Amino acid sequence: PNKLLEERSGELIEAAHRFGVANLKVEAEAAYVQSTAITAGNVVDNLHLADTKKCALLKEKVMDFLVENGAEVFAKISSFQKMPECSQTMFHDFLAA
Repeated sequence: PNKLLEERSGELIEAAHRFGVANLKVEAEAAYVQSTAITAGNVVDNLHLADTKKCALLKEKVMDFLVENGAEVFAKISSFQKMPECSQTMFHDFLAA
């Protein structure tokens, strides 16, 4: 993907989801997944983005990160309480699996 697509991929995902532009959303999501490192510090935001914008690639990347780094993530997450309830439910479902 080009540099501009990578730099603006989060914004493009939001806009493409809002206006139903599926091809743009898929391209932007692929660029986002490729250019974004999931960390304990951003996993909650990325999970929320994946959940609310129906981003399957991103959700898979976040879940893979959680499987590999679960203990570290849960020890560091202080923003969990701020997570919207729908994403909290998904997070709990993940833990139960």
